Amino acid sequence: MTTIGRAFTGHGNRLTPIRLILAAAVMAEHAIIVTQGPGYLPPLAVHGWSISFAAVNGFFILSGFLIAGSIERRRDIFAYISSRFLRIMPALVFLALVAVIVIGPVFTTASSEAYWSSAETWIFPVQVLAFLDTSQGPYGLFQDLPWAGEFSAPLWTLRYEMLAYVGAAALFFLPLPWGRMSHLVILAATSAIYLAVSLWWGDAPAFVVSSARLSAAFSLGMVAYSWRNLLPVSPWIAVVALPLWWASGSMPWAETFLNLALMSLLFWLALAPLQGLPTWSKIPDWSYGVYIWHYPIMQLTIWINREAEPVLVAAIGFPASILLAAFSWTFVEKPALAQKSRLSRYLRKLFVDGPREK
Repeated sequence: MTTIGRAFTGHGNRLTPIRLILAAAVMAEHAIIVTQGPGYLPPLAVHGWSISFAAVNGFFILSGFLIAGSIERRRDIFAYISSRFLRIMPALVFLALVAVIVIGPVFTTASSEAYWSSAETWIFPVQVLAFLDTSQGPYGLFQDLPWAGEFSAPLWTLRYEMLAYVGAAALFFLPLPWGRMSHLVILAATSAIYLAVSLWWGDAPAFVVSSARLSAAFSLGMVAYSWRNLLPVSPWIAVVALPLWWASGSMPWAETFLNLALMSLLFWLALAPLQGLPTWSKIPDWSYGVYIWHYPIMQLTIWINREAEPVLVAAIGFPASILLAAFSWTFVEKPALAQKSRLSRYLRKLFVDGPREK
């Protein structure tokens, strides 16, 4: 049976369209959530495990796999930093600028003078670019909607993505163990911590819970990469794990089975041969843009039509998010990524070579 390592060559896989599907899964749930407001049970859920919850875990599993591979291939801290920075930050800068300069002044309920003079307006881009509290937006924006004031709530996951990047880099570039067994140990440790927090620390801060949860998913992706030459491209792990997840109900350990099933299914869908059928492997990488833009678009939809139902929010939000993501990819993200080598050389010169004496 073909292994993940043999099937994954860096080209021809379907990870890009799968990430787009994961972003669409988050959008589907948010199309309902934005019309409800706080206090409702998660929609599209089984035993409390919602589709967006699973999709975010799926993102982190794939990220762990791809980041582990990126570090091993480059073996260069400056190339790694450049790649990660240019993949995340330019699109966020674009979002923050559009929010403050374009959307905010048009849709705020505050006066123009109050909007531009308010600290909230200028704190928003700082919060976004520093991966801090992204639950609110520029001053006076969306204040009377079910989720009052929120501009792009899904951005909260990016702080944990960045922490995972830093942790993976520390593990590889510092004199620490790196490989199959060390990744298994990290997975066991993060999973155990998350289970302990879930079982015995009911009022744990959200940062602690989310750090444990998403680091466990990211670590599973790293394990998948380090064991890629032994793991088959097959759904059989999911066939075993899904009934165990179902039987576990809402118990915290159910998530372990859910993540194992996600890992198995994601790599099977991404790498299994399709016997000549279209793979869509070369579509542009719009998933990040869709993920960060769909929520403000849906909030705008409700602001314009306060009676909008989830179906209408989705019908407008899906194509609008894809169009904006395509614009961001074409004119912001892709041109920025083309500067990876230049930024890497600059960082090396700055921190290693130093200024040359004349």
